[in-house]
Amino acid sequence: MARRKEHTHDEIRAMATTAVLRHLEVEPLDSLSLRKVAAAIGYVPSTLVNLFGSYQGLLLAVAEQTLDELYRRLAASAQADPIQSQAAESSQLEAMAAAYQQFAFAQPRAFQLIFELKATEEQGLSEHHAQLIAQLFGLIEACLARLLPELSTEQLLLASRALWGGVHGLVSLALDDKLFALGIGIEQAISHHLAVQLKGLGYHKEALCC
Repeated sequence: MARRKEHTHDEIRAMATTAVLRHLEVEPLDSLSLRKVAAAIGYVPSTLVNLFGSYQGLLLAVAEQTLDELYRRLAASAQADPIQSQAAESSQLEAMAAAYQQFAFAQPRAFQLIFELKATEEQGLSEHHAQLIAQLFGLIEACLARLLPELSTEQLLLASRALWGGVHGLVSLALDDKLFALGIGIEQAISHHLAVQLKGLGYHKEALCC
């Protein structure tokens, strides 16, 4: 067991969130507990309660860390090909959808934790957590704004949630092997969804700008 003050509070926080993520690489969340996390890093459970408020608080911190990594992946995919042309085979939006799917398949349990975890009345979502969600959707809104400059701010907000909700739904079904579409891959399903949604919003591929 680690001695008190052997690590700083920030170091213990990082150790705890890393321990949770390592567990999720091989085991489901329901086989984990605050006691197991504390034992894995050499501290008592009360230390983690003091730092995170509760086991729920620890999981929310892990979700925030995962959200931040997911944002970085999507942002990097959107910037991978800065040169845009009407002849481009895929848009930044399509690249972000692909990165989203790849992240989910590479880290399925951590990915699912983001959306399955619910804030309690005692411990709601932090301002930082809300900002992470906003910046993630901000990537989608910015791309849609370039594709469809005629959309108002309110329309962009609605369109981004509806469009990405479909991407998330397809990815979640595929993760659970419940896409039930023999011969159709998740990539094809996502590409079709994006094409249908964008067409419905008035996007024409010849005017590709994103």
